[in-house]
Formats: sequence, structure tokens, C-alpha cells
Amino acid sequence: MFSENNINADDQVRMHYGNQTDATAIVDIEQEFRDLDRGRVATYLQGDTELFDRVWIDGFIFTFPFGQCANKAQEIANIKSGDLAFESLHTDNVKVRVYGQTAVMAGRLTMKGRYKDQDINGQYSYTDVLGKQQKCWRIVASHAMRVA
Repeated sequence: MFSENNINADDQVRMHYGNQTDATAIVDIEQEFRDLDRGRVATYLQGDTELFDRVWIDGFIFTFPFGQCANKAQEIANIKSGDLAFESLHTDNVKVRVYGQTAVMAGRLTMKGRYKDQDINGQYSYTDVLGKQQKCWRIVASHAMRVA
């Protein structure tokens, strides 16, 4: 869950929402990230890549829990081909920090799925780095790590 402590600098809110520095502006930013997170989960579950094509920058890089990296085109191909598929996927404990035009979103993933011939069921911690481009938050890099 997001809280006021996660986005606590009035200057960051002013940068995004002009002079509106009240709780409404903080809620607007929090909602934007919640929507992005929900959309990403739904997109992975449906195997649809349209959202990822929009929110991942062209130079996007994903680091898999087992150390391999994929760029935007490779990750979209993994989803389209069915090499990366999920039966269930849930995020929680999501925290966001905003630093001007850059943000970091981190949380926990609980999933049931597979990557090629590997079972990827379990819990993972993840970190996303986002940048604001043309008034939209876009994901620059993602990393996931299995929780012991």
C-alpha cells in the first residue's frame, strides 16, 4: 500500500502537479503508480504485450532472478511466444519513491508460472526504475529476485 511517507517532498509533487501540494496531489501520484502496477499484472496474465510496448522505453532492460537479462524486444517476444507465462501473479507491499522525473517502485511478487522449461513459482522482490517522458511514467529497468 502507498502512504504519504512514500512520496514526502512537496517539491516533487509541485513538479508533477504545479502548486497543488495537498493530499489530493499525493493521492493522484499514488493512483498513477497503482494503475500502472495493476495494468502490468493483468497484461502478464493475459499474455498481451500492448501495454508493455507503451510503458517500457525502447532501451528497457529486465534482469531475471537467475541472472540473465532481456531487452524490450526479447521480453515482448517471450510473452508473445508463451515462453513466459503465468497462471497467477499478485503484487503487494509496493513502495514508491519519486525523485523529480525519476521514480523507484519496489514490492513483492507472488507468482505461479514458467519461463521456457523453468518453474518460476514463488515469491520475488522486484525493483522498477521509471522515468517521466511526455507526461507519462515509463519503465526503464526491472529486476526480480527470488525471496528465500
